[in-house]
Amino acid sequence: MSELRSADGRGAETRTRILDATLASLVRNGYGGTTARAIAQSGGFAPGVIYYHFADLDDLLVATLAHTCEARARRYRSELSGIDRAGRAVELLRELYREDTEVGHIAAVQEIYAGARPGSRAAERLALETRRWEELAEEVLTTLLRGKPLASLVRVPVLASAAVAFYLGMETLTHLDGDRSRPAQLFDQAARLASVFDRIPRLRRRG
Repeated sequence: MSELRSADGRGAETRTRILDATLASLVRNGYGGTTARAIAQSGGFAPGVIYYHFADLDDLLVATLAHTCEARARRYRSELSGIDRAGRAVELLRELYREDTEVGHIAAVQEIYAGARPGSRAAERLALETRRWEELAEEVLTTLLRGKPLASLVRVPVLASAAVAFYLGMETLTHLDGDRSRPAQLFDQAARLASVFDRIPRLRRRG
């Protein structure tokens, strides 16, 4: 039994190694260049290892998308849970975005968005992951708006969807023109707006 657990553990480690190598290849080579050979070169293993753990390349790309999104969503939720000050939320989002860039998460997701065919498994998974991020954005916005006079004017699901689209679009523009100062400028602007928002008093509940 201990040998079986050991084998299972090695299998899980190898699977994670393949997922990480796929993520790195997406960042380095783009969607079209992320072949079995490129992934294997990135991870330092034989291409055949991939097909021991995944049915095909599409299966691997879907698993990689789920792997990176689940990890980053946990990180975001851990940091942002219960935050009710917009200024603090912007500070955290700036740091989380920096992490997304450093680990290659946002670049890899962008590549899958660009390359996924409508109706494919990757496209279906993208829709699922997009909804996951929208739900998280809804939670954060609901907490920030609670008791604010503006709350009744805001349709939180619509605003959450716009926030996720903005996040993806910001990285797309940055990727196209290479202007890495754009995110910093946008976060600076958001911090100024958040400062004003936080000064708006919350309405007291009537007894």
